[in-house]
Amino acid sequence: MDCAHIVYIIIMVLDKNIVNLSNFKGRGAQTFINNSLSKYQREDYWDGSYFDEEFFANDNSTKWIPTEAKTILNKVNSPDMKQEWSMNPYQGCEHGCIYCYARVTHEYWGYNSGLDFEKKILYKSNAVSLLEQKLKSKSWKGERISISGNTDCYQPAEQKLKITRQLLEVCLKYNQPVAIITKNALVCRDIDLLKKMAAKGLVEVCISITTLDEDLRRVLEPRTSSSKNKLKVIRTLSEHQIPVGVLLAPIIPGLNGDEIFSICKAVSQAGASFLSHTILRLNSTTALLFENWLHKTYPLKASRVLHQIADTQGGNSGDTEVLNRRKNNGAIAENIHQQVRLAKNKYNLNRKKRLVTPKKLGIKQTPQLNLF
Repeated sequence: MDCAHIVYIIIMVLDKNIVNLSNFKGRGAQTFINNSLSKYQREDYWDGSYFDEEFFANDNSTKWIPTEAKTILNKVNSPDMKQEWSMNPYQGCEHGCIYCYARVTHEYWGYNSGLDFEKKILYKSNAVSLLEQKLKSKSWKGERISISGNTDCYQPAEQKLKITRQLLEVCLKYNQPVAIITKNALVCRDIDLLKKMAAKGLVEVCISITTLDEDLRRVLEPRTSSSKNKLKVIRTLSEHQIPVGVLLAPIIPGLNGDEIFSICKAVSQAGASFLSHTILRLNSTTALLFENWLHKTYPLKASRVLHQIADTQGGNSGDTEVLNRRKNNGAIAENIHQQVRLAKNKYNLNRKKRLVTPKKLGIKQTPQLNLF
């Protein structure tokens, strides 16, 4: 244990935002953290203990909380991202990926971005009716919808609630093109729908793969499908003529940065036709959670990894400037980008996606029943 690690532990003990240093099996967040947007914060007793520590340590169950949403589609207007619509049937994600940028959004619901994000899953009980109303409206132009722009639409809750499947049924009914992003093998449950949509060029699936190292995956994204199963999903979708690609994200220098070629080779052999990537950017309370997790899980690597992450962001682990936050610079970032370009060329992962719009199909965006 180096001096930097010892100093970090002392800071964590004294920091009122970081509440606990115990380990939580099967969870990404390894510490309690206050909601930075709330005026109410957890307070410690005179002896330094925390009033809710024991309760949270013993309560490791996941709660599904129904909500009545006002809208189901969100227009992405950020200048540093592709203009499209996103659809998220769930808020919070049981997958528990410690690096997830969406963690901070849970604070807007009154929860924290740590264990609350993983254990308190909000689902939009009226999502299906909202989508159908939107697709039937005269103002809707049939633009592409990205499912899982925030949290995974095939996370464990979907196995019982089946909201994503119902949304796909509506999309098929109205010939609505969608792009699905997931890291859960549950997507194969809906192959019957995906095949019908793929025949019309209405769907593409992007499987998120961070590592092929199972020891790393178990602690980095504990409740996602195994690396082996993710490759099996790619192979299965490809065999059914469903366009499938890979999101290699996030690339974390010092943890999975040396897997770029091995991942590209594996997914190409499995049948993936395209690949994109991102480098880790830490924002707000996610940075605190990730740093805490890193020092606990890989104490000997922690300082070096954090320095390399900062190097890719111009010395800042999470630039919040809209026009800068997705721009990676520096020698480490450029090396990563070059490796990805070389690997994509070598393993033929540059094929264009086949997703089309109803307009290109030459059909109106109406229920299939009315097409015949």
